[in-house]
This record gives sequence, C-alpha cells and structure tokens, in this order.
Amino acid sequence: MRDAIFHLNYIHVLVVTVAGFMLGWLWYSPVLFVKPWMAEMKYTEEHMKASAKEGMAKYMLQAFIYTLLSTFGLAVLIAAHGVFNWKHGAAVGAFIGAFGPGTRLLSGGVWEKRSCKLLAITVGHEVVLYALQGAILGFWH
Repeated sequence: MRDAIFHLNYIHVLVVTVAGFMLGWLWYSPVLFVKPWMAEMKYTEEHMKASAKEGMAKYMLQAFIYTLLSTFGLAVLIAAHGVFNWKHGAAVGAFIGAFGPGTRLLSGGVWEKRSCKLLAITVGHEVVLYALQGAILGFWH
C-alpha cells in the first residue's frame, strides 16, 4: 500500500474527485433525484433556501474534502491491486461502493428509520460514484 500511495498521481486524484463531485451535483439535481430525496428527507423548498442562506459554500467545501478523501482511498486500492483498465476499475469501484459505504449507510439507515426509497437514492449514489471513479482511475493510470 505504501508504494501505491507514494506513486499515485495526485493530479489524477484531484481530477477524479471533481468528476465525482459533479456526479453528486447531477444526482441530487432536478435532472435526477432531488425531488424524491427532498420528499423522503421531509425537506421543503423553504428549508433548502434557508440552508443556502446559511452558507452553501461551507457544505460544498466539506463535501468536496470528503469526496477527495474517499477518492484517494479508492485510488490507492486500485493502484495497489494493479487495476489498469476501465472495466476492472468500474467493477472494483462498484464493489467497494456497495460493500463499504453502501452497507454502512444501510446499517445506519436501519437505526435512523430511513425509507427504502431514501436508502436506494443514497446507496445508489455511492455505488455509481465509486464505479465511475474506479473506471476513470482504471483507465487513467
């Protein structure tokens, strides 16, 4: 693992982080799942506007940092296991997304009494995110 960390192309990690962040923007936009997500979270338009007034930049920065950290972890695993094509990268990413953060979100969702629909949206995002990032990292080694 140490060799994988030292030999990572950190510019690639940053670019793949931006790609993942953009996927999140699309996932939670009117194009895809913002309306059902808001309904399941019991958020109203007024709530969203109030959050924006609080300072959306703070939330975006935190989300970007967490996306950067998870992308770094995925990049290290992909490099350490010699994944050097997009198909294998996507498969590894989807596997990690499903059985890492995906199952943790499901476990937490049990205790938080989250609906199946909300869990499908949030877990689906993680699986697709990791698959996309894995594909890019596998292709762009």
